[in-house]
Amino acid sequence: MNLPFSKKAASVLIAASLTSSCASMNDFARDYGTAAGCIGGAALGGGITYLVTHDAKKALVGGLAGGVAGCVVGNVWQNREQALAKVAQEEKIRISTQALKAQEKSKQEPVGIVAQVEDGTMFAIDSAELTSSGMRQVQKIAAAMKGGQQSSSDVLLVVGHTDATGNAEHNQQLSEARARNVGLVLEQSGIKASQLYFQGVGSSRPLADNDSISGRAQNRRVEIVALANETLLRQRLALESNNPLYLRHSSAAENTLARTSTTKTAPRKTSKKAATQNAEVKANEVVTQPTQAIAESNPANFVDFGGKPTSAQVTGLASNLKPLSQGFSLISQAQASSVSGSCLTDLPRVSGLAKNLASGKAIDQHDTREYLPNMNGRAWAGLVNGNLVTLTPVFVLKDGAVVTQNPQVLITPNYAQGNRKALQGMASVANSWEGEDSILYRVYIADAQQQPVSCVDLLLPKSGKPAQQGQLFYSNHRQPWLANYAPQRG
Repeated sequence: MNLPFSKKAASVLIAASLTSSCASMNDFARDYGTAAGCIGGAALGGGITYLVTHDAKKALVGGLAGGVAGCVVGNVWQNREQALAKVAQEEKIRISTQALKAQEKSKQEPVGIVAQVEDGTMFAIDSAELTSSGMRQVQKIAAAMKGGQQSSSDVLLVVGHTDATGNAEHNQQLSEARARNVGLVLEQSGIKASQLYFQGVGSSRPLADNDSISGRAQNRRVEIVALANETLLRQRLALESNNPLYLRHSSAAENTLARTSTTKTAPRKTSKKAATQNAEVKANEVVTQPTQAIAESNPANFVDFGGKPTSAQVTGLASNLKPLSQGFSLISQAQASSVSGSCLTDLPRVSGLAKNLASGKAIDQHDTREYLPNMNGRAWAGLVNGNLVTLTPVFVLKDGAVVTQNPQVLITPNYAQGNRKALQGMASVANSWEGEDSILYRVYIADAQQQPVSCVDLLLPKSGKPAQQGQLFYSNHRQPWLANYAPQRG
């Protein structure tokens, strides 16, 4: 069917994806930011209007408005990056910036900016209070961000990040408190509280491995996201919550075969010097023990799943997750194929909601509560060496593939031989990451050292069909073992 030109253009824009590009100092956008924003601004504005109204005449008006908005956003992007570079030089801190862009075929238009700011001198260890140098740094950053604020629709999101040392829930709460305090300084500098949001994601989004001092330093950061409007903010929040790129690095403090028990244990003693180097050391940090101890400490609970010995270097299913063709993310989704880790060396990703600084209310990231097919509370089950392994219930939203309820894991030993008595259900925490046609559904078992299963990774088709691939990790006396697991909905 031949469509009129305006409808053809709109149909192309419907498929436009939002991406980001690394830009520690992108010369073109820095020097020609306004021009770059004007080019394509009208096309993007028209496309968005058409999506909402399906009216070609209104799309023309939207295109003109988009052109103006594009000019403004390009200029904002340029001014803020230059100002942040100056702050970094004056304060001798690392501030890396990335441009958030709308992309339609080969054209890109700036719609915002992300600044990752090292927080090594901003906060004392395990404290949300800004130090004197941290206050000065944030005030300068606030001036840089305020200087580019040209529209009442602009929004700023402050995201707090920690390294993986210590308890995940504590890290999330600490990072949220830090983000809020930075937001308060931004408000005091003249940015409206109604346009400010804060979020604490703890150690759930690492940019480096947590098994080195330098890696942990990179992960401890304050992220400031400036976007043209709240609609873009919602998209940013939804897709960052399960961006597969953060699977490139483990959320565990040590990239070994260690698994963290959730049982109460004695605090780990840490010297003042070590605490200063490693940061974020808490009194309630739990002690990790090797996976090999599971069967030895609780042999009566061992179940033979017929797998093979494995190691921390096993290739995980994340590497088979096809990147989204459309996205709006910190790093290009196309790099997702470089992800190779498994649940064996990872820990649950604990993230908080983004809240408005003025109201304190969380922003609603999802328009509907529609679930993916067969992931609306169904059980998923499959045999592993004659033993029935059931995950129930499985709840994953269609919008962003977000897990809304954690499942229990049930093991029925020797099910194929007629046994119908299941072991006591295992509590778990589930995370998910979205690909083009499937999701990575990762299940971490609570008290894993006392259980017959350590963790589970599944590639579940968005269509609701049986699992494409699955990895079940467990312990067999001296080392971790791996068995294939391909459940289908019950």
